[in-house]
Amino acid sequence: MPFGSLSISNTAIPQYAPAYPVNGSDYTSETVLTVTYQTSVQCVRHLVPDMLELENEPEVSVMLLQHTMSSFGPYNEYVHSVKVKYNGDTFDYFLSLILDNDSPIMCGREQFGFPKKLGNVTLDLKTGSPIVHGYVERPLGQNIVKVGFQPEQKVKGTVVTTMKGLNLRVIPSVVSGHSPSVKELVPVDISMETSEVWQGSGSVCFPEPSRFDPMHELKVLRYGTATLLRNASLAIRLPTQVFQL
Repeated sequence: MPFGSLSISNTAIPQYAPAYPVNGSDYTSETVLTVTYQTSVQCVRHLVPDMLELENEPEVSVMLLQHTMSSFGPYNEYVHSVKVKYNGDTFDYFLSLILDNDSPIMCGREQFGFPKKLGNVTLDLKTGSPIVHGYVERPLGQNIVKVGFQPEQKVKGTVVTTMKGLNLRVIPSVVSGHSPSVKELVPVDISMETSEVWQGSGSVCFPEPSRFDPMHELKVLRYGTATLLRNASLAIRLPTQVFQL
């Protein structure tokens, strides 16, 4: 009886037609809206793994991104994260990501442990007012997050920002009662560079809360910074190590 002829490699499955590139990714012409705020530890600790430390009033970041073009094609993305410490280092721990393209969802979940889900994400720069507006729907028609931004001043010169992120990557065992096949923390560095940065005031609200995406539980105590990056370049550095749990 003959065998198959496909040699197994590091390519994503199905290996004869992989769902995403595995050797890094490229992005061009990003628009990134970020609003930060403080929440209480009681609002978020039940969503954070028990080996990660939190401040009493940890900083939370909400981001909306327009990826004009990338290795995965164009797509929009929502990111919700919270500041944590692990082994003395500070990270942005990713709580929720929602986007509208299946390829980066599969890549982000399989390779990096990003908690990505499929949904509808919109960011409108032209709203007939000074306010930039964006929202997230999951499922379609249920508006679980709204983000607003009012620009106040443009930052001079080129600005480079780096996000030191952290994901919990878990692949459950298919054998009942067994521990996860993979259980690790994955650090991910994300950098963005642009010469057009606007500072201003931000707003985050949760008009139609969902128990299936409970980011509304992260109550806003007070707002921090709010920025809008235009025509930015984004780069994700592949990790050189992971933390086994």
